[in-house]
Amino acid sequence: MKITGVLLFLFLVAAFTYAQTPPEPQAQVCILFDSFHTSLDDLTKRFGNKSSEAIQADIARSLDNIASNVKFLEAVMSLGKPNPREYLEGLSLDAELLKKLARQRSKTAAQLKSLSDGLKEVDSDLALKVTGPRGGGEVVRVVEVFVRAKKGAEDVGAYQVWYVTKGWANDASHFKPFDRLTDPSNPSSMKLAPGNYFIWLSKGKPVTDRQPASIGMNGEARREIEVPVP
Repeated sequence: MKITGVLLFLFLVAAFTYAQTPPEPQAQVCILFDSFHTSLDDLTKRFGNKSSEAIQADIARSLDNIASNVKFLEAVMSLGKPNPREYLEGLSLDAELLKKLARQRSKTAAQLKSLSDGLKEVDSDLALKVTGPRGGGEVVRVVEVFVRAKKGAEDVGAYQVWYVTKGWANDASHFKPFDRLTDPSNPSSMKLAPGNYFIWLSKGKPVTDRQPASIGMNGEARREIEVPVP
């Protein structure tokens, strides 16, 4: 009985440990694309047919573009190569936004407009994520983004840099800070997945307007951004 009890205890510990262990990277990729496909299937059944109505045609066009880029990325990311964490996080935000859009009501003209605008954001963001470096190189990559706080022609320090994926601009839970404050002698930097962002500065509270930034559109590995301080 004692041996049986010990074995049962070890089994429970192993099961608990397994449950707490995050999925392997390739399993994460599978889960991610399953989410894309589920949302796309739902939306395509409702809006996939071409329509004479402009808003419906826009929705169908965005869905076609998203499906094409998802198919391409799934093929690339299923090869077993390591995928940068930042890229997976950025792509997950697109999948999360698409899932949210698939669940929202879309009966009134205003609701259809909201859906169309949201799908355009996913479409635009994915288009940047499939744009690899010119002259070859990996599609699944990150861009090192350097941000300088500028007051006139002068670099100024001690400002916190914030960013958010454009599609989540109205959700404060998705706002993220750079790892360190601005420094004239050592610009604040973060590695970000290619995509559309808003970037701004704060010092206790926001002190600048949000500045739109399309990262990776020219295949660059490094991007410098200047944010004016009032």
